[in-house]
Amino acid sequence: CHPVTGTCSCPPGWTGYHCQRACDLGRWGPDCAHACNCSNSDGSCSAQTGQCLCEAGYTGTRCE
Repeated sequence: CHPVTGTCSCPPGWTGYHCQRACDLGRWGPDCAHACNCSNSDGSCSAQTGQCLCEAGYTGTRCE
C-alpha cells in the first residue's frame, strides 16, 4: 500500500480498499481492471491471467 495515501495496489485477481475481495465473474487483473473477452457461456476467465476458461468441447483463445 502507498505509504502516504494508504491506497493499495491489488495483485491480479483481487480488488477493494485492502485487496480483500476477489474479482467478480468476468473481470480480471490487478484491481480487477480488465473485462474478460471470452465466448464461453458465462464469459468467465482466470481472475489472475485473463485466460478464458473453456467448457468441455470448446477450445481456442476465446473458447470459440
